[in-house]
Amino acid sequence: MLSLLALAVPLLVGAQTCALPPAEGQHGDFILPGAVSGLSYEPAYSLDAYAPAGEPRPAAVIIHGGSGNRTTHVNQLFPLLADAGFAWFSADYGSADDVSKAIDYIRCPGRFNITSRMVLIGNDSGAAVALDLARRGNFEAVVTISARLNTAQADDLATSIRSLMIQGAADDEVKPDEIASFCQHLPNCTYFPVAGAIHDFENWHPDQWYWKEELRAWLRRDQRGLWKDVAYSRPGGRDLLMDAYVPDGKGPFPAVIIVHGGGWEAGDKITYVSPVFAPLAQAGFAWFSIDYRLTPYVHVPEQLEDVRNAVRFVRLHAGWFHVDPNRIALLGESASGHLVAQLASMPCAGCEVQAVVSFYGVYNFERWKNDPDFKRMLPRMFEDQSAATLRRYSPLFHASARLPPILIVQGTGDELYPGTEEYARRLGGVHARHDLILVEKAPHGMENWEGHPEWMFYKARMVKWLEENLGR
Repeated sequence: MLSLLALAVPLLVGAQTCALPPAEGQHGDFILPGAVSGLSYEPAYSLDAYAPAGEPRPAAVIIHGGSGNRTTHVNQLFPLLADAGFAWFSADYGSADDVSKAIDYIRCPGRFNITSRMVLIGNDSGAAVALDLARRGNFEAVVTISARLNTAQADDLATSIRSLMIQGAADDEVKPDEIASFCQHLPNCTYFPVAGAIHDFENWHPDQWYWKEELRAWLRRDQRGLWKDVAYSRPGGRDLLMDAYVPDGKGPFPAVIIVHGGGWEAGDKITYVSPVFAPLAQAGFAWFSIDYRLTPYVHVPEQLEDVRNAVRFVRLHAGWFHVDPNRIALLGESASGHLVAQLASMPCAGCEVQAVVSFYGVYNFERWKNDPDFKRMLPRMFEDQSAATLRRYSPLFHASARLPPILIVQGTGDELYPGTEEYARRLGGVHARHDLILVEKAPHGMENWEGHPEWMFYKARMVKWLEENLGR
């Protein structure tokens, strides 16, 4: 946990020293490491703060509603704002003037490690306070969540700054249509309804939590570089995460969705596949490395659905990431080499891709029936291990000229090499567009190729192939 001194950078402004006073608590707010609790900005009221050392962050000021205080109801925003790259401040108050005093306290030069950019976030009745301050102060943007507004005061709350209004579409305390209408009459406002959601956003269900990704992306705006832990799907209420890399430049960029291997049962979005991150980024590709559900908790069909949902998510939110939804490639290795090749063989609405890169994948499960080492894996991969099921999920039997272009990368020292040769021959036999890169004597796993200069050529070859099939 950061100490108070790590947050404070005292600076004289005339006779004023903008330092932190003692805090009520010595252990932060018990929600986010590095946050401090109970900073008295005036005798009657306190605030909590998160402004870690390092590169200064833009600031978000959270204004709670009529229920609760600075640490309740709104506290789910704390880690969300930190993930989005913001410092945050959550204040108790009695009136809009108190919040204004808190903002003056926060902005006192040198007190916190923040930039001059500031966003106001108001919940419930705090939304009106945020809008009122936004129209008469120096702020970059304003966000309301479950706003409770007196529409008779709409003209008094109107602001021209960038605004986002998140509202439950099934709010039975406030008419969502009135909030939507208010937003519509603002010059720079986005209204974001949450389907089926009631008024209290702390009670929204997991299948309604997509508002969090919307808010993170809206706050990040045109941020480039690495976005960590973006939830792209929530099957059964569990977040499936991806890391995204957005290049510098105007775009729209070609994109590569990266699916890790691990025998369908292991790995995550940074395991096994990290060697391709740098070459793709350096070549100007956006990329998205995903988690997906693993066996034995699910089977291969559910894993394929997770990959489809990742493609749909990137396509749907292409504007967030400055990517071209019609220039997307799938890249997988080992178990996911199978998944990406299989997905290309089973087209679906909204999950179309324009190219596939498969490293040392599995392309024919029929052969596993007669191999004792592989046969034991089938029950955890498929509920039904019939010959028809194994053929259905074997890319070898779906090779056709209609497939998107496929690049196959294979080490010749890998036990899967014969299966790759068989798949490449089948692709050639049906005139499918494909290319094969052989890495002589390389074993299974690109992570095992690192440190061997003689095998590193595959990176440049892969990038060139993607540029030829997706464009720069």
